[in-house]
Amino acid sequence: MKQLGIGQLHWSTANYAPLQERVLWDGLVAMHKEGLVKAVGVSNYGPKQLLRIYDFLEKKGVPLISAQVQFSLLSMGTNQMTIKSICDNLGITLIAYSPLGLGMLTGKYSYSTLPNGPRSLLFKQIMPGIEPLLQSLGLTSRRRRKTMSQVALNWCLCKGVIPIPGVKNINQVKDNIGALGWRLSTDEISQLEYAAAQSPKSMVQNIFQTK
Repeated sequence: MKQLGIGQLHWSTANYAPLQERVLWDGLVAMHKEGLVKAVGVSNYGPKQLLRIYDFLEKKGVPLISAQVQFSLLSMGTNQMTIKSICDNLGITLIAYSPLGLGMLTGKYSYSTLPNGPRSLLFKQIMPGIEPLLQSLGLTSRRRRKTMSQVALNWCLCKGVIPIPGVKNINQVKDNIGALGWRLSTDEISQLEYAAAQSPKSMVQNIFQTK
């Protein structure tokens, strides 16, 4: 392959090595001008930094077409929704990582059934506070004859973002594919978002996401 569709900067260094940021931006420009990529993207950029790099790249004639952030029914706070609004206005595709909240939105886990490893500590903190959301997901999944994962992923699609859920086996691949080909109704989306807003806990945000 001589040219990639997107050359994506995985995260900004603004939070810990701000002087390196401009070097990385220059690298994106160089990749584009050398024909190595058709366009560029970023990841973990907050609203202010996203606007800065968009202006920088636009002046260089380099299209910024993607922004990858943590986005799900557990990650739709003010900051995330502001990023989405900016992307919508500028024609940038929002890519949602952790669209299933590390597995919390799959229905596989509960406070008494936690995953192994470091995730269990996070799950212990968040799971008790998201019961309203899990109940709403369960109700919608039963009514739609879909899995909770499929409902959570379809919500992302209905919001106009591209979810990139992780997979460990073929069954998870097949389950994720089941999120395609249908759409939640406006009422169902509202019910899920209302339930999410009633949950006192939300996903811990990536420490590398900028302002």
